[in-house]
Amino acid sequence: MKVIWHHNTWPWGKTITIIAANGGACVDLSFEDNNPGVCYLSGLSVIGPLRKRGLAKQLMLACESYCREHGIFRIDLNSVMTDWVIDFYKKCGYSPIKEQDGFMQMYKILTK
Repeated sequence: MKVIWHHNTWPWGKTITIIAANGGACVDLSFEDNNPGVCYLSGLSVIGPLRKRGLAKQLMLACESYCREHGIFRIDLNSVMTDWVIDFYKKCGYSPIKEQDGFMQMYKILTK
C-alpha cells in the first residue's frame, strides 16, 4: 500500500498523519516533547466501501514500524466503545487499561 506521510511540528511536539495514497484510509500519530518514547495514536479511519481489505491493519503496521525506527517503546490510544473496534486493536496486540469518558484506553509495548 502506498501512503503519504504528512509531518507537522508544534510547540509541544510533532504529529504525523499517514494517508493511504488512494485517500481511503488514514491515521494520526502524536509525539509530545514532555513524554519521550511514547506515541499517541488516534483517528484511524477507513471509508466504508474499502473496509475489510486490510487497510487499517497495514496502517497500524506502518505506525508501529515508524515508532520502532524512531525509538518509541509504547503506543497509547483511546478506542471507541464498539466491540469490533476494540477487538481489532486487541488483535493488533493492544491491551485495554480502563474505560474513561466513553472510551477504552489501550496501549501496546513495542518490541524490536
